[in-house]
Amino acid sequence: MIRAIVLDIEGTTSSLTYMRDHLFPYSRQRLVPWLREPPPGAAASVAEIAAEIRARLGAPDASVDDMADALRGWIDDDVKEPALKSLQGLIWRHGYASGDLVSHVYDDVLPALTRWSGQGAALHVFSSGSVLAQQDWFRHTGSGDLLHFFSDHFDTRDPGPKADPASYRSIAARTAADPAEILFCSDSRPELDAAREAGWRTLGVQRPDGAATRTEGHRTVTTFEGVEL
Repeated sequence: MIRAIVLDIEGTTSSLTYMRDHLFPYSRQRLVPWLREPPPGAAASVAEIAAEIRARLGAPDASVDDMADALRGWIDDDVKEPALKSLQGLIWRHGYASGDLVSHVYDDVLPALTRWSGQGAALHVFSSGSVLAQQDWFRHTGSGDLLHFFSDHFDTRDPGPKADPASYRSIAARTAADPAEILFCSDSRPELDAAREAGWRTLGVQRPDGAATRTEGHRTVTTFEGVEL
């Protein structure tokens, strides 16, 4: 019996291409202005993030330009750096609020969330994007506000890396769910392997327009249609 479902976002519920073509460029263009002069209400958060970036670089006196160069490199290399994800989340929040951004989910996601929640499953998200970014993503989709479907959100800052079985054990403990009753859906084999090692059930997702990911060894689907508890 599946009592909890944990969903990845990029390549699973949502198009990775859409993120790379819309969200990543949007944040990239705003790195320097945000680091130099954050919008009202964001200054304290950005200062904390800047301190993390300087610590990560081992350069306590790094300039805004130096930090922006590092962030651009992390974006280009798809580095799952928590400080980058936090700053992107803040930038995207302003983009959603202004109407500049609308997030993407595949057409089968809303029916699946409705079906699973109606069957009594608790729904969660575990993504490399910050919790803030995850919440805004599901609040502002082309299918409407889907945030109410989810009980909790987890990122690589807490509980940790997505390819580490300890992260999945932590999530199971915090949701008070039996690992054997949790289903993890992702397009990444290392993540699926880690979840399985933690005792979870797994479902690989390979979207037709997604990256050439590999999910061998795991049951794999191209759509959530027909995926029942």
